[in-house]
Amino acid sequence: MDLFFTEPLYNTKILIISIILTFIFALLLLARKIYKQKLTFSKISIYSSFFILIFVLLSLLIVNLFGKFTYVLFVAGVITVIYSEISFLLGKYFFPNFVSENVSKEIIYMFSFIVFINAGYFTFMLILDILKAESVY
Repeated sequence: MDLFFTEPLYNTKILIISIILTFIFALLLLARKIYKQKLTFSKISIYSSFFILIFVLLSLLIVNLFGKFTYVLFVAGVITVIYSEISFLLGKYFFPNFVSENVSKEIIYMFSFIVFINAGYFTFMLILDILKAESVY
């Protein structure tokens, strides 16, 4: 795990990862706003700001108390939860209108879940590359 965290850069890496995950969380809130009509854009920005603050603090706490490998597992868990929520939300509202009424709900849910778990995988690979970076540039 020392490959992932060089001492002078791990705070910067945690901040960059937190910004990426906050952007994905904002997309989740935006999808919830579009399909459920419960959130306004000001609430989305407030929730996203709150998310980045909590995520940065939890990340620093996890790295310092539990270790660097636990942080990587924590990031993977957060990505899984966010992308699963997006996949179920879009599987319920977007994909049935996108394909047609002839396709069953189970196939639509499976398609949505597979697409977004792949998106989560590629996001996690991007985050691992960020963690492996030896410089900011």
